[in-house]
Amino acid sequence: MKYKILVLFILSIAFFLHGEEAVALAPGADPAPATATVKDGYALLNSLLTLFDNLTTSGTSKGGGFAVVNERLDQLAIDAKMTREANLIDNIFFNRYRRMLTVFKMIVTPVVKNELFENPFVKALTDFVWDVTYVRWTWGEKDGIAKMAAALEEEFVQLQFYLDSRQAREEFKKKIGSRILPPPPANKKPENK
Repeated sequence: MKYKILVLFILSIAFFLHGEEAVALAPGADPAPATATVKDGYALLNSLLTLFDNLTTSGTSKGGGFAVVNERLDQLAIDAKMTREANLIDNIFFNRYRRMLTVFKMIVTPVVKNELFENPFVKALTDFVWDVTYVRWTWGEKDGIAKMAAALEEEFVQLQFYLDSRQAREEFKKKIGSRILPPPPANKKPENK
């Protein structure tokens, strides 16, 4: 029951952030292209933001909206890997984006108490919320859904600002680089004997 509430809350957050209403998928409609495309970081974030567009929680021929979201997550992971290989994003963005995809994947994967995967799932979700918001999150707590949604929202915002500040960060690195790092060793000419 709490799993369904969490997923529905995440769906509603996605709809709220995107500013659009959900529309049921037409039976047999293909929600995402089957081939991977090379995108920049902004396109990857937009694809993640629109992950839950045009879905219902049940009633599609593919086993419900969650199955479609699962397929879309797989496609986004492929797109992110291709974008990284094309050097359109750096390792920092890639790993943080991939971690967000993993969290979404865990959220839409049913895990029942006392199952084999519960402990790794709970640890990964707890670590994610702590790393992003420095708030303790525990499985089944009263405000756990709100904490998870806040962490996902914060990570999304941080990735957006990370992309927006790319040029300023490079300039700042050059400015402080000489003050933080020691100068490179000077090449000495060998003495003639």
